[in-house]
Amino acid sequence: MALISAAFGRLGQAFLLLLAMSLIGFIGIHSIGNPVFNIVNIETATPEDIQRATVALGLDQPIWRQYFLFIDNVVHGNFGTSYIYHLPALELVMSKLPATLELACIAMLIAAPAGTGVGLLAGRRRGTLLDRSVLRSSVFALSVPSFWLSMMLILIGAVLTGWFPSGGRGATASFMGQEWSVLTRDGLWHTVLPALALAIPNIALIARLSRSGTIEVESLDFTRFCRAKGLSPRRILLRHTLPNISVPIMTIIGLQFGGMLAFAVVVESIFSWPGVGKLLIDSIQLLDRPVVMATLTFISVAVVALNAFVDLFHAVLDPRVRLSS
Repeated sequence: MALISAAFGRLGQAFLLLLAMSLIGFIGIHSIGNPVFNIVNIETATPEDIQRATVALGLDQPIWRQYFLFIDNVVHGNFGTSYIYHLPALELVMSKLPATLELACIAMLIAAPAGTGVGLLAGRRRGTLLDRSVLRSSVFALSVPSFWLSMMLILIGAVLTGWFPSGGRGATASFMGQEWSVLTRDGLWHTVLPALALAIPNIALIARLSRSGTIEVESLDFTRFCRAKGLSPRRILLRHTLPNISVPIMTIIGLQFGGMLAFAVVVESIFSWPGVGKLLIDSIQLLDRPVVMATLTFISVAVVALNAFVDLFHAVLDPRVRLSS
């Protein structure tokens, strides 16, 4: 019952959060410019042409009425038609989703094992040069802006060494009706730098978390008992320490994966990766309001859903969370 109650509570919070996001996003995109001037030819259009286009797009209505019409359309699954691409906005977002998911999955497949392994080693060797190096490196990786990190990776990996392409998605292969870069050698090579740009901050975060968890677990009585029994350090690490720190690590992995979907905007733009993030930036520049709102709504739903799933997953694995609920 506690788990069901927690689930309904999370759903209520998620609904209010999505409603607030939609209102902020709607007001924001309506305050930065008039999309009509990107649709009609300003040099040849008459004031009557501009007025007709404004009425046709429904932009002559008060903003509060436009917002309620938007909410009504969203309830019926309609985000409108793109002003620029002349396609349904949600369909356009979904067509870009595989590229973003592909990049986020590869980045997390790099970050999760690397961060956990580095954190375990640093925690086992607390106070050593390795531990201090991990701490300082993690602070640096978490502090640098993603655009600077992306440009440094391009400078080193593409310009100076020429090992990797500087941008684009490369060759793709079709699978289940979608195009995937990881199925071709050229496409996989194109994913290395953008995936590293997303993975490096997450490696640092996971490493710090697993390090602190390792230090805490190995100071407990049962770990000392395992050492007294003569178990090898490797066995203690893999059979006792790692399972005990796995719950917070899995939690942060789930939360950071949602963050990758939301904050891959900068990385996708710098590397010209044709995902949801780049679509959002391009649509903001073109004032393509339906696509912007569809993208923001999708990202918000994905992040909220992942956060709720992580909370419930944590409650399933850890009875203490259910009891506190």
